[in-house]
Amino acid sequence: MTGTSPSIVRRPLRAYLLWLVLATLLPGVVGASLLFVHQYQKARAEIEKNTLQTVRALVHGADNKLLQAQSIAQTLSTIDAFEAGDFARAHSQARAALTFAGKGMNAVLRDRSGQQLFNTTVAYGSALPRHPSPSIDRVFATGEPAVSNVFQGVLRKSALASVDVPVRVGGQVRYVLSIGLGPEEFDELLTPKSVPEGAVASLFDRNGVIFNRNMNREKSIGQPVNPLLRNAAARSSEGTIDSRSREGKPLLTSFSRSSFSGWGVAIGIPRETLRNELVDQLALMAGVAAALFAIGMCLAWLIGGRLARSVQALSGQALALGRGDVPPPLPEVHVREAADVASAIGDAAALLAERSRQLAAKESALRETHMLARFGTWQWNLDKPEIEVSASVPHIFGRPVPPFAEQRGSILTEESWLQVQRLTGELVRVGGSGKLQLHALHANGQRIWLDYRCESVHGPDGKVVALRGSMQDITERVRAEEALRQADQRKNEFLAMLAHELRNPLAPISSGAQLLGQDGLEPARTRQISAIIARQARHMAGLVDDLLDVSRVTRGLVVLTKERIDINAVVLDATEQVQALVRDKGHWLEVNLLPEPCFVLGDRKRLVQVVGNLLHNAAKFTDRGGHIAVSLNAGGDAVLLEVRDNGIGMLPADMERAFDMFVQGERTPDRSLGGLGIGLALVRSLVELHGGSVHVASGGQGMGTSFTVRLPRCVERGAADAAASEGATAQGGRLKVLVVDDNVDAAQVLAMVVGAQGHELRVEHGSHEALALAEDFAPDLCLLDIGLPEMDGYELARRLRQLPGTAHATLVAVTGYGQDQDRKNSAAAGFDHHLVKPVDMAALDKIVAAVAAEASD
Repeated sequence: MTGTSPSIVRRPLRAYLLWLVLATLLPGVVGASLLFVHQYQKARAEIEKNTLQTVRALVHGADNKLLQAQSIAQTLSTIDAFEAGDFARAHSQARAALTFAGKGMNAVLRDRSGQQLFNTTVAYGSALPRHPSPSIDRVFATGEPAVSNVFQGVLRKSALASVDVPVRVGGQVRYVLSIGLGPEEFDELLTPKSVPEGAVASLFDRNGVIFNRNMNREKSIGQPVNPLLRNAAARSSEGTIDSRSREGKPLLTSFSRSSFSGWGVAIGIPRETLRNELVDQLALMAGVAAALFAIGMCLAWLIGGRLARSVQALSGQALALGRGDVPPPLPEVHVREAADVASAIGDAAALLAERSRQLAAKESALRETHMLARFGTWQWNLDKPEIEVSASVPHIFGRPVPPFAEQRGSILTEESWLQVQRLTGELVRVGGSGKLQLHALHANGQRIWLDYRCESVHGPDGKVVALRGSMQDITERVRAEEALRQADQRKNEFLAMLAHELRNPLAPISSGAQLLGQDGLEPARTRQISAIIARQARHMAGLVDDLLDVSRVTRGLVVLTKERIDINAVVLDATEQVQALVRDKGHWLEVNLLPEPCFVLGDRKRLVQVVGNLLHNAAKFTDRGGHIAVSLNAGGDAVLLEVRDNGIGMLPADMERAFDMFVQGERTPDRSLGGLGIGLALVRSLVELHGGSVHVASGGQGMGTSFTVRLPRCVERGAADAAASEGATAQGGRLKVLVVDDNVDAAQVLAMVVGAQGHELRVEHGSHEALALAEDFAPDLCLLDIGLPEMDGYELARRLRQLPGTAHATLVAVTGYGQDQDRKNSAAAGFDHHLVKPVDMAALDKIVAAVAAEASD
């Protein structure tokens, strides 16, 4: 007896599966339709995305062309012909350099009024027009390179654009050197290889004027882009819009503007082409969907048969289980879940064991994190005297944590223990939470600061049954906050000093100006007042110069011009600068020089500034008629310079922060000693930039002060070497020179400069090619760019040092990075010299001359 109604119609499982598939057809058709619409939108979005990526790549290519022109202009702007005012030679060198760059480029030198001083388009000496532009005005105003908009060339009679860079003479921007580019320089960007078939591509400037176009090029150059595109480009740096071409064809246009130059590239795809491509894709998708429906019906038929056989086989197992028999084997069970039920319990047990191990590992990691952060948790059940703490809490105190009553005076100071007692007592009474900042005692005797937090735990009846919380060692944070407060106090003291120092000269200047406004002053009186105003103005200028100087040094903006100089000459220059102050205060200045020249590698001006500051400091803080001595001592690898006085001396606390910014000795109420407290900070920064160190010593107040500067000593060399370093290459031998730079134009310019001296040159643009060439060529001098592809300049230098033919060659790094760390990296890689782009040609000439002289010996 089955116990079921005979009226129920039973059908096979396979039939139900087929009906299920058929029932899904209707929503499937709806879903497929929605999918088609979605795919259409997705395909269009994909086309827009790909087109926009192409536009970005073309903008990047245009920027590379402009940056290439800027690199050429910056290199040419450093030639020494501008310093000498020899425009004819500058014209010749610029024309020669541009022969390697491209036939569409020319160089123009203009002064501030826009008057062209030379133009490589015509012979030097030809009559040249005056051609001012907003671009060169911006270069003169900012001292930075600029890219112009499209303009009509006066001499070339065609549409042009230019990259304008400043030419500095004597540290001032005197001229602007422009590299002019014609539209043909950008023809390779808009080729069929880079622009989709049938698409319209345009390159335009910041004002939306077309500079190049792949269709109707000649008629379009110099004309504005479609207003829709111009307005969209003005609102956003990139995007996709519906627009029309200049020929009136509807387009889907993607555009992007460069953040470097403001120029843009637009690619418009005809809407008809886009529509046809999307319809073909949708037709293919429809065919695939129909095929998938057919396959689904077949799979439903096959799978239904397997499921039916598996269920029928399970019925025999159920009957055997009901009779108490051993279930027979299941020969045709295709559903694995039934067979996996028995093993699932064992798998679950194994999974639980693995989860327990993972939880233990996480708890261990949390404990270690608490140890590192010096953070811990605690709980105090009020019915017990002991406090439960996490494993990291004893690590904070360096000892186990006793009950609260025993913490008084042992791990908590008296005041902190009373604070905790008051807080916990209040929380036990009324509940809630609180936090404290406590002073605790570590087992090693040190005092530490704790961030202590606490909250109450309530039982079912609402009463407080326990307290729990956390604590963290915040000693480092408290010390940092104290350091910040002290720094803020020093800043306030400095501002007060600065106000006082500026008011002092302002008072005689203001009074003198009022006196000069009176009638009937005698000429001698007028000259006296004018001298007072000039002297006080120079004093104010000196204060401002000191502030600017220390700002540049501390921000790493000072570039040292290092050369081999005699330290005796540095001391003599510095003592000459302070003679007036020494005479005014009646001091005796004793100078002890070395008997022979002793050389250091440094910036002469900055080293004189270091010694002058120390002497000025000694003269200022020594009472009238004092004794100041400056002495030099030379060791094997260092030079020691000592400035000693018998002045007011320094306390140990003052010596610890003597070289800090805005720190001075004890100040008198009348500020008679003056100054801003930045001289010694400047001394330390400049000495460290030279690879040296400075120290201070004093016997105490009234016992005088001694400052000792240690500088690395140059390796001595003979007179022949010194002459060779200053001579031309003709005084030495003919060198083999290898130039390696992936920037073709930069490599060619360097090759021209060195080749003009008669040396044998090889130029490579890749690291591996340079290595292969070096084995046979065996160069004496290698000029290597650092930012090379595949293998950077550091690795190339290391490998050249390993080759027998170049192991002793002179390696020169040519790079755009000039920080101290960059110079250390190049030295570690094996470089002998480090030149920063744009290369100082005078420095390069000295290196080449020195190597040539060494090769001839």
